[in-house]
Amino acid sequence: MQANLRQIILSLLLFSTIMAVTSVAATQVYAQSTHSEVDSTPIAAVIIMTIDDQGNPVFDPATTTIKQGEELLVLNNLTETHTFTNGNGTGSETEGKIFSVQIAPGSFAEYLATNISPGNYSFYSENNPNMKGDLVIMP
Repeated sequence: MQANLRQIILSLLLFSTIMAVTSVAATQVYAQSTHSEVDSTPIAAVIIMTIDDQGNPVFDPATTTIKQGEELLVLNNLTETHTFTNGNGTGSETEGKIFSVQIAPGSFAEYLATNISPGNYSFYSENNPNMKGDLVIMP
């Protein structure tokens, strides 16, 4: 009786392990097959929306440099939706014209810098204009 019980338990463990490995493999294949062409561009830099030492939401790093045509990944590690928007929150007519994307909590956005000339571009979150940073585009 104990031998049968032990065999059943081992069979269940083996079955569970096989199912877990199979589902992980299937997820990886699915994720690879659904990437867009933009996703095939290597990520040159990452900006994280996070909390600083004083408890304030910030972009980290505050200044990021990439080359024209490279891809930037912006992660939102906060609990609220925020935007990654060009401008400085003063209502200038160019704000949001080059890039502006809402990023849900725990999510990310990719920005491929093909529609932008070399230079220094301020950015902020429309949801919290105190969250600011600078994106430097090199030729």
